[in-house]
Amino acid sequence: MRRMPTGTLVWSLKRYTKNANLWDRVCFRCKQKVPVFEYELRDEQGRTLFHFLCEECAQKKLAEWLQCTESPDYIALGYQTDFDIASVFFEQKNEGETLLLTRWSKEQRRRRLQIETDADA
Repeated sequence: MRRMPTGTLVWSLKRYTKNANLWDRVCFRCKQKVPVFEYELRDEQGRTLFHFLCEECAQKKLAEWLQCTESPDYIALGYQTDFDIASVFFEQKNEGETLLLTRWSKEQRRRRLQIETDADA
């Protein structure tokens, strides 16, 4: 297993598991669906911004990074990547970006999402 990236965070998607329900919010990107991911990114001044994305827009964001934003082919992808956290770091020494994907086990996902359900009850 490789070490964790040490570069600067460019953007990150994390499945939302806090003790608040997002039913009153909409996806930052499509403005239509209830979000399930927290989207963190850095602007040009290095400030951290937070938004929320639905599953489909999070999948598109990941596909854009994997395929290149100049290629519109990512929209036609027929598969989804099963992930819970996706982080992109800029590595100064390589002058490149590193993607770190985290996939929780079924039990971890159930427990993390159950915490939210229990807190709402």
